[in-house]
Amino acid sequence: MKKNDVFTLKIEDLNNLGYGVGHVNGKTVFVSGAVDGDEVRCRIIKDCGSYFIAKTEQITDASPYRCEPECKVCSKCGGCAYAEISYEHELDIKRGTVVSAFRKAGMAEVDIRPVYSDGVTKHYRNKAIIPIGYSEKDGFYFGFYAPKTHRIVPVSECMLHKSFFNDVAKKITEKMNVFPDIFLTEDDRPVIKSLYLRSAENGDTELTLVLEAEWFDPITSIMATVAEYFPQIKTVYTNLNPGDISTVLSQVFRCIYGEGHICDTLCGAKLKITPASFYQVNKNMAEALYRKGAELLELKAEESVCDLYCGIGSIGLSVFGDHRLVGIEVVESAVECAKENAALNGVEAEYYCGDAGEVIERMGLSFDAVVLDPPRKGCTPELINYLCNKKKIRKILYISCNPATLARDAKLMTSLGYEMSSVYPYDLFPRTGHVECVTVFKFKNA
Repeated sequence: MKKNDVFTLKIEDLNNLGYGVGHVNGKTVFVSGAVDGDEVRCRIIKDCGSYFIAKTEQITDASPYRCEPECKVCSKCGGCAYAEISYEHELDIKRGTVVSAFRKAGMAEVDIRPVYSDGVTKHYRNKAIIPIGYSEKDGFYFGFYAPKTHRIVPVSECMLHKSFFNDVAKKITEKMNVFPDIFLTEDDRPVIKSLYLRSAENGDTELTLVLEAEWFDPITSIMATVAEYFPQIKTVYTNLNPGDISTVLSQVFRCIYGEGHICDTLCGAKLKITPASFYQVNKNMAEALYRKGAELLELKAEESVCDLYCGIGSIGLSVFGDHRLVGIEVVESAVECAKENAALNGVEAEYYCGDAGEVIERMGLSFDAVVLDPPRKGCTPELINYLCNKKKIRKILYISCNPATLARDAKLMTSLGYEMSSVYPYDLFPRTGHVECVTVFKFKNA
């Protein structure tokens, strides 16, 4: 088979990018616009050697899992991988993703629990980055990038983030269209590339204007609009990020209005949050996840805990503030924010900036348990060997945003003498392909 060939295919599975998965002539086919259980006529659009990428031309027999998507542009935007299946089936798919990751790692015996959800699938995101585009025909518009492109799909109302964010984007692009000349660079790029918004539960919001160029007139104009229409916006930043680069935000943040932060409450802990802070986008589900982690860790009152990858201190302060608490993080601004948050909550925690192993050795630190919440790439083998082989930490709580790297790291940790609890998946990102997991490792001879 070759590019542009059209054929009938039974869809066997659905991957985390929202592609239906089938097989033809011994090769895997990833099909856009198809879900598991469909029979489709599809066209090959790319031959990748060991697999094909195809698009649906016609659904000849619809899957029983199909549902009518609430978003009319979900197939173009790509933000909601699972918008066209029932939510109940989505949870089954996500559990299957975790099961598959552990099976591929040679750990099929691990118990994977059902995915926990609070059932809220719309407007749960407290954060959004909304790109702004421009054309001579349509003027300024906002939306989201089509998958694997820099092409912006116009979206008037996103179903995932707070409705208020849509209102802000509409009003700001309306203002930009009144005075288009001051919002365009010489080569017709929008001066304001995107809007980055984050809200606390009480509605307080921080807005960051991501800029192609830091020009005074457009910023002044937008600030007047913010002041007139959006009193909920308590602080405004600029982020200078010129050029066609893949990173949405640079490190160059500048506060131009307000105190420079908003405050939110997580499991009773008050936290200062800036645009540069890592903070879970689904607060209610994050609270459930962290409380489950604390339950699994079973810390006694006198036991101490080290929060690695601690960020602004959100996990440690929210569920381990009553214990001796140490946090380690490589981002200096996050460490300073964690110290402020500890003081805000009356917690006498210690926070250090640097590599975990180096800090622990240099400061002579010891503790009974460790919290790991790494990025998608997971933990390095060096860190795992240090914690499990050299330090023999008695209990390790592992919160993961990537089942594949969790399974990989779990295989190494169990080989070093640790027993693993069940894995508890949590759906912090409904209608997308992402799933969080929490589990605990305990040293067998502790």
